[in-house]
Amino acid sequence: MRKVVPAFHMVDALWCDQHGVFVKGWAHVSDVAPRAIHLKSGAARVTTTEFSDRPDLLTHYPRLDSTRCGFALYLPCPPFRPVTLEVESSLGTVEIDVTALPPDHPQNAIPNGSAAPLDRFAAAMKQIRGTVLEIGARTVSPGAVLNASLFEPECTFIGFDIHAAPGVDIVGDAHFLGDYVEPASLDGVLSYAVVEHLAYPWLLAAEINKVLKVGGLTMHSVPHSFPLHELPNDFWRMSSEGLKVLLSPSLGFEVLACGMAEPVRMLVQPSLRQGPMLEFPLHDGMTVSWILARKIFDLPEGAVAWPVARELSLQQGMAYPSHTDA
Repeated sequence: MRKVVPAFHMVDALWCDQHGVFVKGWAHVSDVAPRAIHLKSGAARVTTTEFSDRPDLLTHYPRLDSTRCGFALYLPCPPFRPVTLEVESSLGTVEIDVTALPPDHPQNAIPNGSAAPLDRFAAAMKQIRGTVLEIGARTVSPGAVLNASLFEPECTFIGFDIHAAPGVDIVGDAHFLGDYVEPASLDGVLSYAVVEHLAYPWLLAAEINKVLKVGGLTMHSVPHSFPLHELPNDFWRMSSEGLKVLLSPSLGFEVLACGMAEPVRMLVQPSLRQGPMLEFPLHDGMTVSWILARKIFDLPEGAVAWPVARELSLQQGMAYPSHTDA
């Protein structure tokens, strides 16, 4: 009878898509380190004979002849087929089925995140029966609804956008918001997925300071790890830390809360799947960043400036897709 040689292994990381599968972990046969590991699926096969050091294994396998048992392999292969690890050593070769990671595996942990506190913002505005302006008040995405109803009936709601549409009260360029709205006349300013489409968001921050009352609130939500969209006017990606810089004390704001939400992982194109890029899908990004801030003082006139002509800025802003039938 042929003696069965035990194999020990652990998959630390795993991802797959329609182009291939990536497996990272460690393996050895009995107390012997591997001399080759093959990753197989159907006729597709890839091999490594280079292994990373895993001294942590000695805690559980003190008789291991070498701690060079770590591997990372990417196999280009069709989807929906069994995948096998073949661990080759001086004691023989052992096959191990690669299966999905259990739900409690660290790779499957969902990072903490928090959504933009729109309810908190709306409640604060309703409490004072405030005047609220939304930048980008049109509904563009399928299923989107106007935010005005969230503030009714207590608040006066003003819709502002670069294009005319239902729900838009003022058509204009947000970089020059103070030309359309009286200084210190608003209790609140908000936007959803708008700031990334403004070429000069630092000018917007200064304009919001101009039109808000001292003590007024401003809330903004922007995409972070998100595909390009609404070209050619897709200019920026900001983390919550970036938003804190944009609406900082030096710009006349106190940050009340900020955060990121909606975790996402991204795949890279097959031609880039080598080296560190193989682990790109293992790291979390966040789809959304947001900030809630309070105006604490008036900025001096001209404190924030940029050499852009108003007509050029308006022309650039109008390049944002209108999503209206010709």
